[in-house]
Amino acid sequence: MSCLLLGANGQLGRHLRARMTDLATCARADADHHCDLTDQVALGRLLDRVRPSTIINAAAWTAVDDAEDHRDAAYRLNRDVPAQLSSWCRDNDALLIHYSTDYVFSGNPGRGWHEDDPVAPESVYGASKLAGEQAVAASECRALILRTAWVYSALPGNFLSAILKRAGQGGDLRVVSDQVGSPTWAGTLATATEALLDRVGQRIERPTLLHVAGKGAMSWYELAREAVQMAAGRGIIKSTVAVEPITSDQWPQKAKRPEWSVLDGSRYEQLTGESLPDALAALAECLDQWKDAAC
Repeated sequence: MSCLLLGANGQLGRHLRARMTDLATCARADADHHCDLTDQVALGRLLDRVRPSTIINAAAWTAVDDAEDHRDAAYRLNRDVPAQLSSWCRDNDALLIHYSTDYVFSGNPGRGWHEDDPVAPESVYGASKLAGEQAVAASECRALILRTAWVYSALPGNFLSAILKRAGQGGDLRVVSDQVGSPTWAGTLATATEALLDRVGQRIERPTLLHVAGKGAMSWYELAREAVQMAAGRGIIKSTVAVEPITSDQWPQKAKRPEWSVLDGSRYEQLTGESLPDALAALAECLDQWKDAAC
């Protein structure tokens, strides 16, 4: 199997690189191949040259607030790129693995979201990611579309690294407590991707939607509080700091966030025979690795 990883230098891409061997990588720098994915001609030439049997698309526009001001750019990366990838995969009998988001949902069903629940994104980011899902589904290529939520790691640019940086500087934290989700370590998502490739990849004949996220439900406030306690206990930060719960209207943001981002991963577990980890257990594993290498 030849596998091409797009977005190889992002937090998910770096976890995939650490776990999987024989990957051809693509990014703007520090990769086997360099490509502006929004350049359709350049992307087409790359695919025709490498001719992968599997494409893992870990590239996305993930700057949620910036998407409100850069709608066209967000759609180019989150809709148009997966549309081109899925068309190429259909025409070349290749498998596409594409990642999506909890931001396709709004409201609160009182349980974890299932794959077949109605979607109603409330932000440009969520709408662009949904459009990407729909483009892949419409292509009828062999594809796994993996929705996930609240992805974090030790790498810069995510919730966990941001709060622990501030806590490490001795700053108290004010964190939203009325948004609840399924925190997902990037390592969990990489492990699940590998399991899907190993166990079911060759059996996938049409676009298949799965939820892959940490088990359990907690607010951003609860996640921050647990992370600070765990990090202090491991010596990652010198001591704990105060974590104050606030409401969303006390922390205004340009893009509307889902109030309920809990994903039910039972379909993934049934398909692979593998259990998804508890969100707190995954957080502990990430922090256990923190001092030795980026997690």
